[in-house]
Amino acid sequence: MPEIGVSLRPVDGSVVVGQARDHTLTIDRPKEKEGTDAGPMGGELLLLALGGCYVSTFLAALKAEDPQADASEISFQVDGSLVSAPARFSEITVQVSAPAALQDLISKPLLKAERGCIVHNSIRGAITVRFTHEWR
Repeated sequence: MPEIGVSLRPVDGSVVVGQARDHTLTIDRPKEKEGTDAGPMGGELLLLALGGCYVSTFLAALKAEDPQADASEISFQVDGSLVSAPARFSEITVQVSAPAALQDLISKPLLKAERGCIVHNSIRGAITVRFTHEWR
């Protein structure tokens, strides 16, 4: 199986610059945690990584189902519940909100995304991840 890697380097104070392929990302802590708020913090990046992996996998599965499908009315929210000692996420919820008229079209691609997302598969045993759907 191929490997995926990123590089990181400290810049100033709590600021870290990460590099993934040709993409650069600034990582920092919020001001209330002694950072400069120059970028998202690690926990937020974990939520973004899970959400981004899930949504991009969903979009690929949706395109395979229906190449003309429009996903512009579908939104995604990822929230993590924190506990301390040690500080960590105890549960993450991925909320999908979509028009009820799309339920039949997107239900199967949503399930494929849940099962196919590398990030979800990697954290599944350590953190409870709940996928919920709101049909409006």
